[in-house]
Amino acid sequence: MTRGSHAPGSFWFYNNWDFNALGTIYRQQTGEDIFQSFEKRIARPLGMEDFSARDGRYVTEKFSRHPAYPFNLSARDAARFGQLFLSGGRWGDKQVLPSTWVEESTTAYSWTKRGRQGYGYMWWSLPSDIWGPNAAYAAGYGGQIIAYLPSKRLVVVQTVDLKQNSKGIRTSAFIDILKQIVSAAP
Repeated sequence: MTRGSHAPGSFWFYNNWDFNALGTIYRQQTGEDIFQSFEKRIARPLGMEDFSARDGRYVTEKFSRHPAYPFNLSARDAARFGQLFLSGGRWGDKQVLPSTWVEESTTAYSWTKRGRQGYGYMWWSLPSDIWGPNAAYAAGYGGQIIAYLPSKRLVVVQTVDLKQNSKGIRTSAFIDILKQIVSAAP
């Protein structure tokens, strides 16, 4: 995709390198390792049972100076992260993330052709007429997904063992299952 080949707001293109560049910016601005920072600022306050900063790794490629930084989260730890967003950044009596950040990061700023889904800051927003207001999900490599639906007070997590299923699971398959879960939820 050539920069400037489309007028602003006329074309949407998912670019994973932007996510990697944000990691570089975070490390430069804070002087902190991403995984240690996540452990200290998110995992510990949420009581994550399985996450350790040692589970993260930086992955470099010759095409970019910005490494990827994949996380390994168990389903129960990912569910805690989803619950944090469902609760507006609050965990128990502590505001772990600013509620304004939760709202801003899950607001759609770009619109895709994926069933009227929007894209915020690494979060996909779901159409409110189907899912209720402020429903969103984060999707990771191979089908790792954390979704939350405030109208149902529901968090749903999908993890994928990529050693057993190297192709992963398509997001559309998760959305189909989520529809079934929602239709069964009061």
